[in-house]
Amino acid sequence: MNILSILLINSLLLFGCAGKEDLHTGENTGTGGDDQTQTETPDFSMLLDFEGKAEPIDCGMHLVERFIEVPNSNWGRTDKSSSSFVTYPDVCAWLGAFWFLEAAIDNAILTGDNAARQEAIGLMQGLVDRYDNVITGKTTFGGGKPLYTGLMWRDEHNRVDYYIWGAVSLHIASIMDNPKYSGVSFPQTRAEYLEFGLEYADNQFHPYTLEEFRTRFSNASEYDLGRVDPGKKYNLSESTYSGWKSYLDQGCSWQTRLWIDDMFMITALQIQAYQATKDDPEYNTDPWWPSKANSQNRYLDRAVREMVLYVNKLPGEQGLYWHSPDAPQFWARGNGWMAVGMPQMLQIIEDIPDYATETALLKKEYKDMMRGLYIYQKKDEGCWAQLINHTDMWTETSGSAMFAYAFITGVMNGWLDSATYGQAARRAWNGLVPYLDDNYDLREVCAGTGTGSTVGHYESRERTTGDTHGQAGMLWCTYALTQLKNEAESGL
Repeated sequence: MNILSILLINSLLLFGCAGKEDLHTGENTGTGGDDQTQTETPDFSMLLDFEGKAEPIDCGMHLVERFIEVPNSNWGRTDKSSSSFVTYPDVCAWLGAFWFLEAAIDNAILTGDNAARQEAIGLMQGLVDRYDNVITGKTTFGGGKPLYTGLMWRDEHNRVDYYIWGAVSLHIASIMDNPKYSGVSFPQTRAEYLEFGLEYADNQFHPYTLEEFRTRFSNASEYDLGRVDPGKKYNLSESTYSGWKSYLDQGCSWQTRLWIDDMFMITALQIQAYQATKDDPEYNTDPWWPSKANSQNRYLDRAVREMVLYVNKLPGEQGLYWHSPDAPQFWARGNGWMAVGMPQMLQIIEDIPDYATETALLKKEYKDMMRGLYIYQKKDEGCWAQLINHTDMWTETSGSAMFAYAFITGVMNGWLDSATYGQAARRAWNGLVPYLDDNYDLREVCAGTGTGSTVGHYESRERTTGDTHGQAGMLWCTYALTQLKNEAESGL
């Protein structure tokens, strides 16, 4: 790992498949490199020289400004009335905005640009205030009602999409004592931010009994949405509980569904908890997983186990993954969660001996996936189709942004050949920027999508503008490109 990556790992907070078929040449030409590993000093020059809207720091600043000014979304959609609670697309954009600003502040410090630093500090204050406005009830939805913040005991099946909300407070807890951010005012104490987020992170892996689950769901009547009888009792079936317990018995989350995006949502929350607690040995044991044999932080260990489970259990081929075992399609954004999740995990664990086996697995899966993505990249514009292997289908920008981030990160860390994948990353970024409108809202973002078994299910999905699924991916790219700029400017 290069020196800057090691220095910046503390600010990296968010953070394939066994048995996949060998890669074969796809519809586009190019091999992706038979040996993807960087054997010489990587050449980042092609990822440093961007102009106009593509200049990463300026672009990132506009994207953050836009995120702060747009109201709470409805599952990513900013063109609909806001949801009654914060959902995962907004959280991913929130985290991406924090990461980018942290890299931008590092850049301002390196270049001695105090005005730029103050601008970034001001935007970071906006991110902190946005969180505080939700927690204190200042942010509202229909009828002026405050957003719901206690999301742990909703009875919907997609609970994992709510739990990631705890990641924002954990992220704040992990950075608020850093003197680089001394200009930001934090309304809560570190203990308060930490307590709120860790409740979500711990509950996600807590091995409740069937009766404990039933009691907790039945007593959670504080979030009546007008369609739920507040007095109803949640009847968790024994068969459903048996499925949850089968994952708990493997040291994984009871929220595991083997939908491809859940891998990222679960590990993201646990990684945030790790970043906020990694310096406290109190968290190096796990009372709910007696099989844990190492002395690593419990939240990191949970995240590693969960990611390995998804990598091993989700089928696919050519390095790509199905949306779920019942949805054999290579959906772009679904694969995007894997593409960003694996390198973010690798940057944390690759130098930890306890995770040598997991590092080897994830690195192999990551490289296989990058090779497959290289083959199916639309060479004319640099992006990817809504279904990756159907290159004549419409371009989907949120997944394309995630793939660009994965390429950039792989080149920066020496996992991918810089000549091949650096140029591919440049094509991707330059191809994405024209999809930003004058407000810095990204166009052609697939609306939130459940699993489907047919090509038509994905091809007919609505395309949105400004959806925070896409805003998040673009922020991640500006973050990674700014890291590279910092490395170049520091001479490391």
